[in-house]
Amino acid sequence: MPGKINNITVLMPAYNCGHYISQSIKSILNQTYKEFEFIIIDDGSTDNTEEIICSFKDSRIIYKKTKNKGTSAALNYGLKLSNCDWIARIDADDLNVSTRLEVQLNFLNENPDYDIVSSWSVYFKSSHKILFLLREPVNHRQIYKYLNLHNPLNQSAVIYRKKIIKKEGYDESFRNNEDFELFYRIRDKVRFYNIPEFLVYTRVRPESKSNITENNNVYEMLFNPAFKNLIEAKSKGEHFYWASTIAWINFFYGDRKSSRGYFKTSISVKNSAAYLATFLADEYFYKLINSRLRYRLQNLFQNKKFYKAELKKLLQ
Repeated sequence: MPGKINNITVLMPAYNCGHYISQSIKSILNQTYKEFEFIIIDDGSTDNTEEIICSFKDSRIIYKKTKNKGTSAALNYGLKLSNCDWIARIDADDLNVSTRLEVQLNFLNENPDYDIVSSWSVYFKSSHKILFLLREPVNHRQIYKYLNLHNPLNQSAVIYRKKIIKKEGYDESFRNNEDFELFYRIRDKVRFYNIPEFLVYTRVRPESKSNITENNNVYEMLFNPAFKNLIEAKSKGEHFYWASTIAWINFFYGDRKSSRGYFKTSISVKNSAAYLATFLADEYFYKLINSRLRYRLQNLFQNKKFYKAELKKLLQ
């Protein structure tokens, strides 16, 4: 068991998650590493979320209910309440495997130079429907680069040094993608790592933030630095990379029509397929985006029997 880091807060923001939060709470209370405080911030829920949280009689739980101000505000409030040096995040509809904290603390004790650590994840839709296994980049350099377009750090598996995150704070103007904005903003000040184990099961549901297509803040965050780097590119390879990145930024977060010119100057099989997809009608385009087709195809022949069995246990 970990012997060095033993000062941990598990932080869960919640808003109208009555259908799911009981399972998420159980996945934390059933951790093999048990020495933590568990702060749950109810962001003004109007369903039975409060009733469910209060039904758990565990001294580690610290429950606070606030007016609805969004996930970023709830997280900032939770950071202020925390009495610990390390914060382990989880969303109220996701699930952690029982060894999540133990595995991460063992890693951090052996690798004290890292500040933000997450893991690979299993995406599921129901107890019998695993959509795909997501293996994100592992090392700091890969994660740093990946942040130019997407967040490869699953928020429900993230553990980080509180003093860094509390100082920087979550941007409360971001109603979604708050973790992405934070990690992108501070990436020059920290070291990242993704443990190559599946420590989190991420629930995909129609009303979840993962399916929100309003991403203006993310577009503004990513586009200007990328465009500056494109203008200052000193080689064909560098120019190709930033033209392609801007094309994808527009594809996912901005005006997909604007991506076409950048795709034309960064031709590849993948970019050509995306270029054609920009001509789809809105209904079909957003359905394609939210389907995560690339990840599903990568997992087409993956044996998911073990993960289905583990998911079933977590959902009990």
